[in-house]
Amino acid sequence: MRSSGLARAGLLAMACLLPVMVQAADIDAACADAPAVTAVLARAWTTPADMLEAGRSAAVAPAIRPGQRTEARLDDETRVTLQAPGRRSAGHAGIFSLGVPASGLYRVMSSARAWVEVVSPDGRPLPVHMRPLRCLRSEGVQKELIYRLEADVAYRLEISAVAEPQVGLMVIAEPAP
Repeated sequence: MRSSGLARAGLLAMACLLPVMVQAADIDAACADAPAVTAVLARAWTTPADMLEAGRSAAVAPAIRPGQRTEARLDDETRVTLQAPGRRSAGHAGIFSLGVPASGLYRVMSSARAWVEVVSPDGRPLPVHMRPLRCLRSEGVQKELIYRLEADVAYRLEISAVAEPQVGLMVIAEPAP
């Protein structure tokens, strides 16, 4: 009777883990199914970076250039005026202005775990199209989100809850598969 209870517990544990294992397999399959996309993103991420001092408010936010990797110096989060709602833990933060040359999907990548928001001119955070490529972690990408952005719109990129005072950032047009 005792081994049957252990067997049931083992099966229950496997049943609980199966969705997580399938999801991880789907993410890894995305890397295998789109090797050209993965190669483009990895190559872009490993290019030399510009150094940029993040803004403490939207009024003094420096522009982040799509397609160019940036090393951003952040400030103590208590001194940054973040507009987007969301849960944040204490850490470092910064604000950037962002415009894109063509409408489409753009991937925002960070070298650190962070809370990332892209905010529209009316102050509302944009919805996220989550499609992380875990295989980019080996290149140093720790956070990545995809947003649909329109050309000639002045967005705000807010980064917060970063443990270190400096973070690598990149906004890049999503490559075609």
